[in-house]
Amino acid sequence: MKNSQEIQKGPVHKGPSTESTDIRSKELLAIHMAKAQERLSEFLDTQGIGLISLGAAMDQFTRSVFDLPQGAACKQGCDYCCHLKVGVSIPEVLVIFNALASQTTPEGFEFLKHQVQTTAQKGNTLEDAFWLETRTPCPFLDIQGSRTCLIYALRPFSCRAYNSTDLSACQKSFEQGTPTLIPCFSLYRASTDMYATIFTRVLAEKGFSAFQVGFVKALDILMHHPNASEQWLNREDVFARAKLISTHR
Repeated sequence: MKNSQEIQKGPVHKGPSTESTDIRSKELLAIHMAKAQERLSEFLDTQGIGLISLGAAMDQFTRSVFDLPQGAACKQGCDYCCHLKVGVSIPEVLVIFNALASQTTPEGFEFLKHQVQTTAQKGNTLEDAFWLETRTPCPFLDIQGSRTCLIYALRPFSCRAYNSTDLSACQKSFEQGTPTLIPCFSLYRASTDMYATIFTRVLAEKGFSAFQVGFVKALDILMHHPNASEQWLNREDVFARAKLISTHR
């Protein structure tokens, strides 16, 4: 019989460590992201860059988003995260604005326009502090009714990616108005958020002013300047005032 010291010297077989699994997951995500970026670039080279092609690309990306994993605390009617700053790519804003302008009734569009402009006038919507301290709801949150998103099918990728496994953490952040590290499915969040990054990288490579913008601020610019979409597509930097330096969402 071997003594304890000899036993400790023997081979130990372990499963893959969490660290090595995380590294491999990041490698696979990077490969997937590079391929998706290449496909988008080729698609835009073939179809041209306009609202129709960007809309088609966004629709395809949306279809590629995985369902939220089991174990998420997120449920219909839970809207704590709908009181936070939202960062998006410019193509997303253009596609969402174009869909709202073309698919809603004139009365409905005027209502949404009023909601966006009213929110934009309340303070600096590009700052996290504004959202945390004022608890201002997203202009598309139906606070008078079902407390659900009025543009759920059109929502940005950052909203699709946001998730939580602990409702109490979300509630604490909302009630205290302080930044809180929300436990989440990090791989799901990264794999969904990447589509906005892909949009930004590809359009920047093609000579457009492409960077992350505040969702409300960028929409406010479009609401006040209907020709802003065409100007951006003509490579004019019309969203400089909406640029985000950094974002947590």
